[in-house]
Amino acid sequence: MTLACDLVHPKDIVTDDKKSEVVYKIPCKNCEASYIGETGRTLGNRIKEHRSEVDSVTGAFTRAAKARAESTDNKSAITDHVASKNYVIDWEKATVVDTVANRSERHIKEAVWIRKTSRTMNHDGVYQLSYVWDYLLTDVTAGSKQKSA
Repeated sequence: MTLACDLVHPKDIVTDDKKSEVVYKIPCKNCEASYIGETGRTLGNRIKEHRSEVDSVTGAFTRAAKARAESTDNKSAITDHVASKNYVIDWEKATVVDTVANRSERHIKEAVWIRKTSRTMNHDGVYQLSYVWDYLLTDVTAGSKQKSA
């Protein structure tokens, strides 16, 4: 080993919260659902926005407050999930699932990830993916294993 090998690191590791132009996944702590989203800005900034909106609707709900929260349309499906079920989001486990620089392509990737993720909080993404693609996006081998079992 040379001194240059020890001192020079051409690429530093970039944490997910510093990455931009991404499709991301944020899980729920109380159930198996995840939220799939996309942003051109850094993931850390987008999560701050999600947290701010979620914090504005969280707290101990009375029945009347819960009914009001369920009937209110929030900006994000993640906020709807928290408000309607009084669940907690696992912000620390948010991950980048795809990186796409082109905004239109990122919307399509978001739609694909929403469709192929078994349990999501999402209503739909910006791009409306045709249901024709469902067969290709689901695990075909899982269906054949169930039939043979």
